[in-house]
Amino acid sequence: MEMDWLVKRPLAVVSAAFVAGALAEAGLPEENFVPFVALVLFALSLLLSFAFPKSRLLWASICTFALGLWLTRCRLPPIPNDLQPPFDGIIASAPTLTKDGYRLLLQTNGAFAQVSVRTDELPNWQIGDLVRVEKFWGRTTTWRKMRFQKVFWVGRTEHDALRWLGNRSDAFAWRQRREKWRLFVFERWQQSLPMRERTSTMAALASIVFGMRTAAISEADEIAFARSGLAHLFVPSGSQVTLLMGLAWLANRTLNLPPFPLLILLLTFYLPLTRGEPSIFRAVLMGLYAFAGWQWFRDVDWQTSLWLSSAMIAAIEPAMIHDVGFQLSYAATFGLIYAAPLLMRWLSWLPEWLSFSLAATLSAQLFLTPVLVHYFGRVSIIAPIANLCAVVPASFALTLGFVSALISLISPSLAMPLSFAAGELAKFVVKMAHWFSSPHWASINVSQISGAQTLLALAVLTVFVAWLKQGK
Repeated sequence: MEMDWLVKRPLAVVSAAFVAGALAEAGLPEENFVPFVALVLFALSLLLSFAFPKSRLLWASICTFALGLWLTRCRLPPIPNDLQPPFDGIIASAPTLTKDGYRLLLQTNGAFAQVSVRTDELPNWQIGDLVRVEKFWGRTTTWRKMRFQKVFWVGRTEHDALRWLGNRSDAFAWRQRREKWRLFVFERWQQSLPMRERTSTMAALASIVFGMRTAAISEADEIAFARSGLAHLFVPSGSQVTLLMGLAWLANRTLNLPPFPLLILLLTFYLPLTRGEPSIFRAVLMGLYAFAGWQWFRDVDWQTSLWLSSAMIAAIEPAMIHDVGFQLSYAATFGLIYAAPLLMRWLSWLPEWLSFSLAATLSAQLFLTPVLVHYFGRVSIIAPIANLCAVVPASFALTLGFVSALISLISPSLAMPLSFAAGELAKFVVKMAHWFSSPHWASINVSQISGAQTLLALAVLTVFVAWLKQGK
């Protein structure tokens, strides 16, 4: 099998090798010789890439693989000394609601502790608050994913064991501003809905438009979306960025506004509202690459866009590659880019709009399945049908909801018709999730697979798709 595309897209190949090295680091022992060996391999392969021009791409890929491994290992923070209560900590992120209470991330002595608080009371802590933990049951973690996220202690406490000491305005200033902006936009947006609609309607609408999981989405709704395979609608990603690109393009065509600066302004408004989900960074980087390509070169290489954006994220913030949102987002996008065109050819006997939607849904679901099995031990059988039916109302809810959120900053009353229509569509999407999740066979539980098995399954799928495409 002649892989001409490897030579045609060298940037995609070396970017993929960098990401592979960053992922491979997680499977290696935590020994001092590992970064040394990676550095030697990097230097050796770099020299060989200049010495043997005909095989330069091969040696360059090995070079970036070693670089990804070395950089990722070097950025792992060391495990600090044991943490004993009582201790003071600064709240580093907004409290996350859980089934039994809420979860806090505290910075203490230059390190971080993740504290699960069992309580029936609503949390009243904010980023920058200084609190004292008087009782704490926990342990120092050596779990690599937690170390990537700079979480060193995982434990629990009771609500009455936390005491508020004050606020540190100089701590996590950017996060504090981001949360204030989120609160301001959300409150203005809420005012654009009738009072009786501000709880249930806004919960679904905010989750679809901004991925605001702090909105009061019920546990039953979350289960329904997971069983029906529609949980991705609650994660900000490509749909939202595509909408922003469409708005910038429309403003350019109708009002002759410069599209690229306008897109940057829209992203500046939108990104702080998403709390920096890895999936949104993937979509933003790929979207900017595509927008620049359409604007100046009239062509977009999606393969290079996919792998270059993933390499940039792995280099800037290695913790993201171990985030489930990052992995699901890239797995779905990989399927769309590589498998969807093949499926569209097989489904060419169908109307074009149906063949496109079905191919996109099936290809994304195909590559999502191994990752979903690894993390959740669940496969949604009904997901392809549910996604086909939900994509249109969800897209309209997203578009109308985003525009209404923008208008509500100026006048909530002016945004009310759009917010009401978007809210009704969002509630309809929630009902669809419950309909599709209701059959007992909608979702089946399976044995979870290891990380190595997940990568192997994805590799087999990739080779199989490449073989089929080569045959075509």
